[in-house]
Amino acid sequence: MEKRRERILQQARKMLAGGGLDALNLRDLAQVSGITVPTIYNLIGNKSEVLKAVVMGAFAAFEAELDSKLPRPAADMPALMSTTLTAIIAKDEDAYRATALAGDRLENNPLDPHDYGFKHAPMRQYATMMCHNALDEGLLRGKIHIDVLVDLMISNHQMAFRDWAHRVISLEELGKKSLRGFYIALAADATEDYRDSVVAKQKEL
Repeated sequence: MEKRRERILQQARKMLAGGGLDALNLRDLAQVSGITVPTIYNLIGNKSEVLKAVVMGAFAAFEAELDSKLPRPAADMPALMSTTLTAIIAKDEDAYRATALAGDRLENNPLDPHDYGFKHAPMRQYATMMCHNALDEGLLRGKIHIDVLVDLMISNHQMAFRDWAHRVISLEELGKKSLRGFYIALAADATEDYRDSVVAKQKEL
């Protein structure tokens, strides 16, 4: 069952990369996967659930890759998160871009108000962990609530991610803009020494 499920998702990624959300339909997906439509419903669900499974698979790949490199000092985390994300996307940029666009379109569909979880990327949990560690390591002053810092980081990251998905910026630029957003948020609450370090890293970008 797991092998069939993975085969379905692999073909779904190819269909998304080739034609976007409109190209993903269960009849064609079943045919290229060598199974029946009822099997897709039994193993995964409807079209929206198939897309959600594709997105969650991308999230899981990011988490597994990043977790394999932890623990690391808080000061290393912004670059680590950025480079890990772009390295994973680079393996199949077309598929990841199509998945991002399809997920955004489905999540913001007023005719289907369900929360499919596309916006709950693991980047937020790692940014939160980073800020707590930075506070424990004496890099942050604790004058600004961690949730506020994380919201700023994620909003900056999401803007860059959306620009990349719509081909406004390159994957390399996505990494730089996302990283710059992390540094700007950290600088707002950084201790004097750490702020100097963050400013220097921003200049390098």
